[in-house]
Amino acid sequence: MSHGYAQWAHPASNGMKFLITGLGSIGQRHYRNLKQLNAGEIIVYRSQKGSNKDFVDKFSQEHNPKVFFDLDEALAQKPDAVVLANPTSLHLETAKKAMEAGAHVLTEKPLSHNLDGVADLIALAKKKNLVGYVGYNFRFHPLLRQMKEWLEEGKIGEPLSAHAEIGEYLPDWHSWEDYLKTYAARADLGGGVILTQSHDIDYLYWFFGMPQQVSAFENKGSELKIEVDSIVDAIFQFKSGVTASLHMDYVKRPPKRRFEVVGSKGRMTWDYQEKTLTLIPFETGSQSEIMKEPADFERNVMFLDETKQFIRCVEGKEKPLINFEQGADVLKIALAMKDSIKDKKVIQL
Repeated sequence: MSHGYAQWAHPASNGMKFLITGLGSIGQRHYRNLKQLNAGEIIVYRSQKGSNKDFVDKFSQEHNPKVFFDLDEALAQKPDAVVLANPTSLHLETAKKAMEAGAHVLTEKPLSHNLDGVADLIALAKKKNLVGYVGYNFRFHPLLRQMKEWLEEGKIGEPLSAHAEIGEYLPDWHSWEDYLKTYAARADLGGGVILTQSHDIDYLYWFFGMPQQVSAFENKGSELKIEVDSIVDAIFQFKSGVTASLHMDYVKRPPKRRFEVVGSKGRMTWDYQEKTLTLIPFETGSQSEIMKEPADFERNVMFLDETKQFIRCVEGKEKPLINFEQGADVLKIALAMKDSIKDKKVIQL
């Protein structure tokens, strides 16, 4: 399997300075991973406006990070790179400030909650020759990468259709905080299942490119009592002729993430929870193939590999696997789904 995670080499430099904005669960993960990689000095910006104060305080007591409570003061420390781990609605303004200060940016997905200022941010990154990177870490999953390789090799012939699904009960995400107060449940912070779980939109885009049209539907029957989309189904038509469906929800228990592509000569299915990738040829007498995750693989490996690749991009050794332009495309698809729900019509892209 040539696209396995072992290929992502450890970055050479450990003399960089990193600023992490936010110390929620993903900010803490980035902090621990940068420490594990011995990537350099780490400072942190906290707004103190989050709903998880006790959770953050406990981490701070254990790790004693150097914390700033003013973003401008933190950026005045001249970090080489800024990792955005704050709510979605704050990504763009924070990324702009970071790049104006001369820092490369790795932002958690999605790039933003709307398109306001996105084109200007992309232009700023190009003007200053800075890396803009969006954290769709599932692009580093070894089985998903193998699946894309099989597609490109023609193992299932011409792709015809695809189906992706992601379902996970929102109250179970973070046991230490009230889900109603999290960014995933709040419109003002850029929440909702479409934006929060846009990984699955991203790998449809990664496999098939930009869809030509999108139609989406929302089920408002959830008992979660949240103001954002929580159960959504969408249909996409791609330029190649491929049609794809996507189901996303905040209610499924136990969680389920699955992706299937059907082609003219076979089909392949990735099951995240089962840790398998299955290839089933249509030709009579052909043998199916089942590939399992490497024995030493676990979820954080994707985040580590993402961080390694980002650092190597900053060092000028690689190009981003997911740059701001691609992140903007995924955001456009997500927003087209929202527009389709709101306007009750097919959206052309």
